[in-house]
Amino acid sequence: MRFFNKDSNLTYSEFAKQSWIYPDLKICEWVENKDLPKDEQTTATEQMGGKLKPLNYKEAWKEYWGRASDDDKKWFQSLPNFDSTIFEEITGIKVNEEVSLKGKTVKVELDGKTYEAIIQ
Repeated sequence: MRFFNKDSNLTYSEFAKQSWIYPDLKICEWVENKDLPKDEQTTATEQMGGKLKPLNYKEAWKEYWGRASDDDKKWFQSLPNFDSTIFEEITGIKVNEEVSLKGKTVKVELDGKTYEAIIQ
């Protein structure tokens, strides 16, 4: 069996020998009590300082993609028969989307002082 894409022509054995990246998809994330909506704050979340929020499949991929290295992202896109449209349908990730910091708060430390700014 051969795997084809526009740049390669690999046999299954050649493909199997390549290093694999297994995405570390998290099924939940910790949300601090102060970051919870008022209707989700309870005595229990107050005592624990927050709660675990379950992530659906696409949320888990979004979280993983946000912390994946550029090399890991390129690896996925270099797989034989990779199709960005199908990848987006499955994961919700637009691989060719430009990253925008517009509206994001950034912190900068300069001469021992910390400054916050909102990117416009």
